[in-house]
Amino acid sequence: MASPLKTPLGFNPIPSVPVPAPVEAAPSGLLDQVKGAFSKVNQFRDSLNLPNPGTYEGVNREVKHTFLTNHVFDGARCDITKVLTPNFQVTHSFAMGAAASPSSYNFGTAFIGQQSFLSGNLDTDGNVQARANYAWSNTNVSKVQAQFSNTPGHSMLQVEQDYNGKDFNINVKGVNPSPVEGTGIFIGSYLQSVSQNLALGLEGIYQRPTPGQEETTMSYVAKYTGRDYIATAQYQGFGAMSAAYYLRYSEKVDFGTEIQLLTAGGRREAVATVGGKFEFRRSTFRGQVDTTGKVSAVLEEKIVPGFSFLISGEMDHGKGQSRFGVGMMWEV
Repeated sequence: MASPLKTPLGFNPIPSVPVPAPVEAAPSGLLDQVKGAFSKVNQFRDSLNLPNPGTYEGVNREVKHTFLTNHVFDGARCDITKVLTPNFQVTHSFAMGAAASPSSYNFGTAFIGQQSFLSGNLDTDGNVQARANYAWSNTNVSKVQAQFSNTPGHSMLQVEQDYNGKDFNINVKGVNPSPVEGTGIFIGSYLQSVSQNLALGLEGIYQRPTPGQEETTMSYVAKYTGRDYIATAQYQGFGAMSAAYYLRYSEKVDFGTEIQLLTAGGRREAVATVGGKFEFRRSTFRGQVDTTGKVSAVLEEKIVPGFSFLISGEMDHGKGQSRFGVGMMWEV
């Protein structure tokens, strides 16, 4: 019988044994299982590459900017803005001749930093308004607003926290919170993108004006964003519904329409509003009409860089009233 092969030193070679691949141990604790499930959900959401839907409060932002809600005025007004530094400016605002309010003067300041924003206003009635925003990161912003008034019941404090995720937004705020009595208005909202175009959200409002009185209301919203249009629908728990449609017709022409329905307490009311914004080379025109018979228009004419002349008019055919105003905006 032939003898087995031997090495030069006279020893038989040791056969190599394959080493098995390490096997990851399954999560044993409840916390590990939750982390694993959360990680899988995040991986699935990242694969969808959904856009950020914006804030719940701003679902109708484009329509509101097209409408004249914050642009119509009567009487005469003048706004003078002085830019002291690239981050700091002051504003002097004068108003007179308004039918619903006396003549007034408002002094405002604003500071815009890389992470913070501060502003304050003081008028001739002694009312003080202040606002402060601080961005802890690109997604996490804290906000504080306060108003101090000589009129009882008009002072207000609001604290707010806003978090912008990759495909969602969370916002919580408290209005006049009192930790001692547990009173105030507390609002929480969540808006989530479920596809590239559709976002769904909800908002809860808890009101406790006095220790013995409280109320809770839920609202729901859907937002669909197309290539050049945005459609939204909202339902509020006290019987109010609204739908809005915004159309970006061109770079200089915007249209918006909104319908509001109220069915609470046996009431059946509806108001529809249509508005448009037109930007020309040296002017901007806004027009609006609603089903109550109110027609409004504002023209802003840019005379020279930094100086604009405004004309505002509104006719309420339902009430037989009208308003007219002229104004100037000057930046120096």
